[in-house]
Amino acid sequence: MNKERNRYEVRLYRLLPELRVGISFSCGKVSTYLRYESMVYVLFRIVFFVYLSIQVYNNSIMDELNCEQEEQNVGPEKKKSTSKIVKRTLVVAVLALAVYVVYSVVYLFVSPDRNIQQIYLVPEDAAFIIQSSAPIEDWEKFSGSETWQCLKKAKSFEEVTQSVEKLDSVVKSNKVLLSLVGERDMLISLHKTRPTNWDFLLILDMQKTSKMDLLKDQVETVLVMSGFTVTNRMHNGINILEMRDPETRDIFYIAFVDNHLVGSYTSGLVESAIDSRNKPKIGLDQSFIETEKLVSGKGLVRVFINYARVPQFMSIYLGTRNEYIDLFSNSMNFAGLYLNMNKERMEVKGYTLKKDSADPYVTALLNSGKHKMKAHEILSGRTALYTNIGFNSPVTFVKELENALSVHNKQLYDSYQSSRKKIEGLFGISLEENFLSWMSGEFAITQSEPGLLGHDPELILAIRAKSIKDARRNMEFIEKKIKRRTPVKIKTANYKDFEINYIEMKGFFRLFFGKLFDKFEKPYYTYVDDYVVFSNKAASLLSFVEDYEQKNLLKNNPGFENALSYLKSSSTIFLYTDVRKFYSQLKPMMNPATWNEIQSNKDVLYSFPYWTMQIIGEDHSASLQYVMDYSPYQPEEVAVAIATDEDDKEMNEDAETEKEQMSELKRFYVEKFEGNVLREFYPEGALKSEAEVKEGKRHGRYREYYEDGTLKLRGKYANNKPKGTWKYYTEDGKFERKEKF
Repeated sequence: MNKERNRYEVRLYRLLPELRVGISFSCGKVSTYLRYESMVYVLFRIVFFVYLSIQVYNNSIMDELNCEQEEQNVGPEKKKSTSKIVKRTLVVAVLALAVYVVYSVVYLFVSPDRNIQQIYLVPEDAAFIIQSSAPIEDWEKFSGSETWQCLKKAKSFEEVTQSVEKLDSVVKSNKVLLSLVGERDMLISLHKTRPTNWDFLLILDMQKTSKMDLLKDQVETVLVMSGFTVTNRMHNGINILEMRDPETRDIFYIAFVDNHLVGSYTSGLVESAIDSRNKPKIGLDQSFIETEKLVSGKGLVRVFINYARVPQFMSIYLGTRNEYIDLFSNSMNFAGLYLNMNKERMEVKGYTLKKDSADPYVTALLNSGKHKMKAHEILSGRTALYTNIGFNSPVTFVKELENALSVHNKQLYDSYQSSRKKIEGLFGISLEENFLSWMSGEFAITQSEPGLLGHDPELILAIRAKSIKDARRNMEFIEKKIKRRTPVKIKTANYKDFEINYIEMKGFFRLFFGKLFDKFEKPYYTYVDDYVVFSNKAASLLSFVEDYEQKNLLKNNPGFENALSYLKSSSTIFLYTDVRKFYSQLKPMMNPATWNEIQSNKDVLYSFPYWTMQIIGEDHSASLQYVMDYSPYQPEEVAVAIATDEDDKEMNEDAETEKEQMSELKRFYVEKFEGNVLREFYPEGALKSEAEVKEGKRHGRYREYYEDGTLKLRGKYANNKPKGTWKYYTEDGKFERKEKF
């Protein structure tokens, strides 16, 4: 009987692929197959016992036929006895089947489950965690979106795209069967695994299926039938299956940990998940628990940021650590975000929680409220990156800062008090009365495309005043005091009724606002509407004034107007990026490999032209909103127009007007701020030429250089014309020839 049972069970196992539910999971490189469900398991056992009972019955009949002759010689009483035995055998088989069915149902659906929370299996070095409660439904929404259709064109996404396309094919061809997966929870965590690379860990809740030993016993058979080479090894009592792809030779590791299937292309991540089972870190972190409650059930998917691990993760792309990323890492615990998307944009909302030991400046900022944003009404239309910081009152902010310093960093607090007393004593001013009192609480910092006078990105700081008259009076008072105490020459010039001033305010901004305003320690400044506008270069400030005069303003930018329409008008931190303007400024911020990737994906980046983030402080936490606008990028075609004589005349007139305008600005700048030396630069920033000028014309010494800095030629100008002997040199610095004018 046992041999018979084993023989038929083997036959049924071979038929198992026909009963299999094909469920495919893929994230990046994931391509592994889960084939069973709870009801399939029960049905399999029912079919098996029915099949076995029938075979037993058939064997009984065969035995009866073989003994037919003997039975013919047996009397009626013996035949009746044999018939009763057969009936009893069938009854016992049916009863056994019924008992087993009841047992299976009770075991699967009534007996206690061996369940643990998914998050308990996430290793503590996870930088980002993605959560979905309906992965198949969420996947269909995501894979069908226009934004994903654009993103998958990125060359750096090629491997991911191929795997995702395989998943999409499986999903579309198994919709009915995959409907069984709809309510499962799935987590994907991202980890830095090597200095220049990262990998993911997939965790899927198997629910009742996890109780089926049949599933776990047959996974290896299923994988081998799918073409994989499979090996096994144990880690802390858990079996890890190592499945090698015959084509790519990549190894994907999977394990069943209680009610979850865990998988990754990095064996260490699967091992860490197994180890975390008994000693969970993130899942028991109170900040994570609180964050998860705030975003539970919202959006297409949830994304959690573990700030403690973000700096090392981002170093993959930046090459080195970034002080602002470090600032957030040291100040924040977890962020919980949820994603929504439509044809026009991708939107992320959520919350971030502050550490008790947060940076004093972050603590003060979150505790100081918010401020209405208006700086965009005066800022340049050339703005590539715009940061707006707001709080109820600068005086309140400073008091919150002092309190945070005294509680969390006594040494820094003592240094702050010492620096403040030193500045006030040296210049005979009150920083609160003369510097903070006139500020309303809105600070706008911009990084713009190069203007009319330079080749480098331009920095601007605009501080809104409660009263511009009060601001002017106090700034003049500070100027007067500094002039008396230092040998620094205060420069003042007037351009188109805008007074351009220069003052050394070393330590003023840094004292109250940290490193953020370091580049404005020796600023040029002027007054525009209700703002005092600072810049680290006179050329940047003059270009800003020119844009303001020509009404080339940020508020008129369609992308910025759109961003304001779906964000709140008041914020603590507001960040806006015009990707197409900021693109060329990314290179110095990236390592060479990342910059090469960005260049190869330029069209994709340009299809998300405006990125906006808003943070509103709420004491120990902050609400977040991040939006990426989507607009398919179409490279502009250069049209060749045939101009008439009349058109030529208009174009020449426009060119002359522009030339005169630029000449007026350059002349003012060179005379007032460059010591009558006109400098020109190559596109990459190297000095191209230097010419002495007089009354707006080249007059005096002239030098021209190769891009590597080697002298190319030298001579003199007189009234804008070459004069005397000019000498020319080769790229290696050797004298080539001379020419006389």
